[in-house]
Amino acid sequence: MKHVILPDNGKRVLAISDIHGYKDGFLRLLQNANYDPSRDQLLLLGDYIDADNAVSWDTLDLVRELTESGAIAIPGNQELKLASLADRSRSRRRRSSLPSKVNRYEKWILSLPLFVIHNHILFAHAGIRPGVPLTQQSVRDLTEVRELFFNYPLDQLAALIDQDESNREGAIWTRVMFGHTPTFKLGGEPGQIWSDGRRIGIDTGSKHGYRLTLLDLNSGSTYSCATSPGYQSSDFRIGTAKDRLQLP
Repeated sequence: MKHVILPDNGKRVLAISDIHGYKDGFLRLLQNANYDPSRDQLLLLGDYIDADNAVSWDTLDLVRELTESGAIAIPGNQELKLASLADRSRSRRRRSSLPSKVNRYEKWILSLPLFVIHNHILFAHAGIRPGVPLTQQSVRDLTEVRELFFNYPLDQLAALIDQDESNREGAIWTRVMFGHTPTFKLGGEPGQIWSDGRRIGIDTGSKHGYRLTLLDLNSGSTYSCATSPGYQSSDFRIGTAKDRLQLP
């Protein structure tokens, strides 16, 4: 399974998930965070689009451009859904109603790594399926799992993570950062980062009219904008998730 183990190179690490087509807001967050690919490592955790909304697809052009400058992107279930639509359309052996660029998106989406490990954190779009070793997780596990992951008892999940075969020669990852499920469905405050110490949810509900959030893992700072009706990306805020990330 394609993945990235990212060494600590001293760069500031920024992470975001579940952009869902809010490209202008995403660009605003990068600007306000003073993102510089020469000194920052940007991690993009999937669901950049809504597969059923063609208007959102050009967000993939931005994400691909960012990866060419050093960002690392993993696919979400929405990207894989778009790739599947392209594949099914092609297999019907008749003229596709999909724009020709979707075929280019498909090839790029399927080339992306499915997870990233950096600084003792596993970054996956949806999380992991408890009880399945990391090397045996399926694409569906990593991009679609919900309740089985976030409702799993914390102490049992911690034991499974610490005993995972990938950690046998030293603690490579001890926590999981994920999107896919908005944090208000995890019991967190709408529009805010959520964590229980082992799981860190960063989908702050952009698709549901709450907020889109860029997280600075080094300082715990958050940069967010509203995605309420009317798309008020100008409603920009700087906050902190330092306590949830257990930073000193």
